[in-house]
This record gives sequence, C-alpha cells and structure tokens, in this order.
Amino acid sequence: MPRTLTRRRTARATEAYSPAEEPEEEHGYADEEDEAPARGSRRGSRRSLNTEEDDTSSRRSRRSREDDDEDDEPAPKVGGKGWGSYEKTKQATSSFPDNFKATNESVIVHFLDEEPFLVFLQHWIERKGKKSFTCLESKCPLCDDAGDKPSQQVCFNVVDFTDPEDPQIRVWQVGPMVADILKNYAKDKKTSPINRDDLYFSVRKETKNNKTNYYITPVKERDLLDDWDIEPLTEEDLEEFDAKAYDEDILQVTRRSELKGIVREILND
Repeated sequence: MPRTLTRRRTARATEAYSPAEEPEEEHGYADEEDEAPARGSRRGSRRSLNTEEDDTSSRRSRRSREDDDEDDEPAPKVGGKGWGSYEKTKQATSSFPDNFKATNESVIVHFLDEEPFLVFLQHWIERKGKKSFTCLESKCPLCDDAGDKPSQQVCFNVVDFTDPEDPQIRVWQVGPMVADILKNYAKDKKTSPINRDDLYFSVRKETKNNKTNYYITPVKERDLLDDWDIEPLTEEDLEEFDAKAYDEDILQVTRRSELKGIVREILND
C-alpha cells in the first residue's frame, strides 16, 4: 500500500503575476492588473514595586548583553555567484511565482495539488506590448466586441526538480491537452491522487512540424534515487512546499474599461 501523507495547505499571500510575453504551445499566461494581559495565580502575586523594578532592570541588562554578543559574532556569509545564486535571490525577492515550462529534456516534478488550484479563460491578442488578458466571461469586450475566442488555462502547484539539489515550487499552467492527461492520471487508481507523497512524474515535450506532444510518465518514489539520482522529498519538505503553495489570488483581471480600449485599438488597425 503506498503511504499517503495528509497535508494541510496554508496558501501564502501573493500578488498577481504575469509571465513573460511569449506564446508557448498549450501554455497560457496569467493576466496583470494595474488594486487584556493574562492574570496570574493568586499565589506569589503579591510583589513589592521595588522587586518588579529590579526584575525589569535585570531583564533589560540581560537583553543588552545578548545584543552585544550577537553584534560580536562573525558576519554571516551572504550573497553568491553564478546563475544558481541569481535564481535563488530572484525567487526570494519576487512575489510573483515562476512558471514551470516543459522542455525536450525530461524533468521530474511532484504535484502539490490533487486537482487544479485555478482554472480560467484567457485571450491572446497579437499586439505590441502586453498580449495575454484574462477573459471576463460575462460581458467580456474581447469576446463580444472583438470576437476573440479565449483558451482554457489550468494551473497546478508543482515541485520542479530541474536542479535536483535545489528543487523549487513552480506554477505549471497548461492547456486542455495536458490537463486531460493529468485528469486521466487523477482518475486511475494506480496514480490517484496525483499529489500522493510517493508519486512523481517525468515531464517532457517534443515539437515537430509545429505539433507539440507531451510525455508525462508516473515515477514511483522507490525508483527516484536509482533511476534519476534524486532524493525523495521528506514529510518536512512537503509541508514546507505546501506552506508556499499558490492559490487563485495570483490571478488579476484587467478592468473592462481597459479591455474596451484594446478592442478599439484592434478595430482601428
């Protein structure tokens, strides 16, 4: 019986994000927007004012000595060199999630969600500047006035093992083709739920003659080390990644008035 870890999600507060303005097969892009102290017991509560003042003075003195000791410690090593340090500090300083993007090289991922945490419709408008816009669904100017058909976008939190020594949390935003593959795995008893702690997936894509195929293969935890030279995530690792997981708040929606302006721009071209 595969062991199943029950994890409690604490979604972190995030700002909405917008990935790079580059189209990719079966991948969409999220939109941007331009908005009484506790009582002690009776016993020992009778204390003289001088005793309280002495205790307060003593605590202040101890804190002062501790602060001095910390100041005397050698400075911690910070910073670094190379692209690895660049990516690490970039993620630490950015409130925007990084997208996972499949390539022609197989990469191991672990799902943090048993189902999509966000599903939305997105317009892609070929224009100078920003191209991706979240569909308003109801009374959407890009649908009603420009006649543009939006595409479905499906988002999952994954742990990306592109660098096995430094796995990172990413948002994998996919189209219906990949979503259908993942849905089938989610329904299969052998691979359900897809975020089981003993289950990983190998992901690769291949593009030929303008046609893209995705190869998504389950990988058991017991095979990770031997076949992929990757250490499985511990329960502590999983809890830490779960605490960093993104939720639907990452998506921002462009105001209807701005979308109407884009429609006018399209129609005037």
